[in-house]
Amino acid sequence: MSSNNADLSIPIVERSGAVLMEIGRRVPAFAQGLHLQSTGQLDPARQVFLQLTERPELTAPALHQLGVIAAYQGDNLRAAGLFEHAQRLEPNEPLYYCSLGTVFERMGDIPRAVATMINLAVMVQTQGKHEDAIPLYRRILHLSPLNYSAWVNMGTGLAWMGQAREAVVPLMIGVILFGRILPEARDLTERLLVDLGDRLPELTAALAVLPDGLPEGRLERLEEVLQTLDKALRSAGFIKATASSLSVALRLAPGNALARWNHSLSCLAKGDYAQGWADYEWRWVWDQFPEPRRILAAPQWRGEDLTAKRIYVWGEQGFGDIIQFAPLAQILADRYSPAEIVLEVSSPLVRILGTALDRPGLRVVSRPDNPHKFGIEEGFDYHVPLLSLPHFLSLRVPDLPLLPGWLKLPDAEVARGASLLPAKVEGRRRIGVVWAGRPQHSEDARRSLPLALLGSVLDAIPDADWISLQVGPRAGDALAFKGRLHDMSPHLKDFIDTAAVIANLDHVVAVDTGVGHLAGSMGTPVSLLLAHAVDWRWEIGTTHSPWYPNHRIHRQQTLGDWAGVIAELKAEHVQAEAAAGMEVAPARAGRRKVTRSSRGIDVHRLAHEAPSCSGVGASGERRIFSS
Repeated sequence: MSSNNADLSIPIVERSGAVLMEIGRRVPAFAQGLHLQSTGQLDPARQVFLQLTERPELTAPALHQLGVIAAYQGDNLRAAGLFEHAQRLEPNEPLYYCSLGTVFERMGDIPRAVATMINLAVMVQTQGKHEDAIPLYRRILHLSPLNYSAWVNMGTGLAWMGQAREAVVPLMIGVILFGRILPEARDLTERLLVDLGDRLPELTAALAVLPDGLPEGRLERLEEVLQTLDKALRSAGFIKATASSLSVALRLAPGNALARWNHSLSCLAKGDYAQGWADYEWRWVWDQFPEPRRILAAPQWRGEDLTAKRIYVWGEQGFGDIIQFAPLAQILADRYSPAEIVLEVSSPLVRILGTALDRPGLRVVSRPDNPHKFGIEEGFDYHVPLLSLPHFLSLRVPDLPLLPGWLKLPDAEVARGASLLPAKVEGRRRIGVVWAGRPQHSEDARRSLPLALLGSVLDAIPDADWISLQVGPRAGDALAFKGRLHDMSPHLKDFIDTAAVIANLDHVVAVDTGVGHLAGSMGTPVSLLLAHAVDWRWEIGTTHSPWYPNHRIHRQQTLGDWAGVIAELKAEHVQAEAAAGMEVAPARAGRRKVTRSSRGIDVHRLAHEAPSCSGVGASGERRIFSS
């Protein structure tokens, strides 16, 4: 065993060895001991390190080096005691754990070697250094291939690092090992393997060499492992497999808010709105939900009769969420007329929604700075979060789209938008583009794409005028396509400005952002570009959305495959250009005729049927959407 424990080619160990060299740089006597040791002069080196143990700041590293000398001379038991002593003095130094684990391994005490390495890996992972923990877990699994903790913790680390597909394999193996003891887990893994089929050959290969036998180490918190597995499966695009893992997690821990919230997303993605909306309410119980639960001076509405009452509906989450669900405020007003509805939204949405929803009994106000106050100084009978309305209005997929083309602009706004654009050229389509969302969004790195990738689409459709609707930090990307992509960002101060421009476009190309919802609500054709792991509202594998009949969805087939998405998009627009015959009539989305889908919402039903808080329709049936 060398001074820097080179037996283990693990980055964290190598960096820890550098700590010894740094001590030697500051303390000449320590450097002398390291030199004597490295040249085989072990007895003089031992004397130097023994003297250095008298200095409190050097006791632990000196004891470690005494342990290295003892191990080199074959006294592994003494070496282990010295390493343990150093570890107690400085419990956060990884080198001592690695040296102790190595000497246990040499002694043939594999359980203690593994336990020591597990403690180190967990310590490192708790500090958020997942990239350092992964090689440690691989080392542990080399010694103990049935170690449950190593498998699940490695999977958790990979998930934190954004390597969702890679994370599924160790997490699945952890659950499979648990299933050798718990029948529920065994049944679950059998279902998951069927759901995954041959889409994950890495798992098949790993299972082929997994030894028989019971799992080793501590078995605990299977419900938390299943939640992490669900997240990894969803992020890797294995949506159909997610609900199974969460159903078992909820049986093991029925009050777990995160599992219930994740279960809601899985159900909604599959079109099971009855269960999905009911479980969606658990977002307020999950302590890490990014939207604060508001304490307002009125009871929360849960489906009570609102006739002649006043209710405060407050928007939550992102701009796209508010635009998507804003029509429910109108439906609420229609059902309970003459109720008074006040809809609170983020300030960039006030003008656009105030214009589109301008009708008796419905007002739009801006979100206050204090989340625990109403946006206006008036009293209310009830309040309700906007995204709770689907549950209490018993919204189901057959009710979609909500109110097609509901977001209309006055002629003056459409004319204003036209004045902001370059002059219309007869026979040329106008196509708006948005390639990035808000950087603050937790999934923005995945949902946004480099603008450079869209260059091939711009090249393929030279007889179109491309209009950048991008705002925020990424708006400057448009400079790379100066002359081909007209930058509108200086004119887009809020969403009504963007809508005024969209009203004069023939088409919009957008990633999963608020602009996609805005254009969809206006009835403008949209090419929606989706990452592999998608939000629940775009369902699983479909090319069209029940929310927006005018959307054409292009989604990654594998994680990060924007090139495939761009190829599909280019083909779509080349075909559209050919079909148009270069004679496209000027668009007027503010007055666009929208064909009602056969699945369009039954406004009469939602407006007049008795309220239901049970999460099922009025007849009690469970209606599952199938595209």
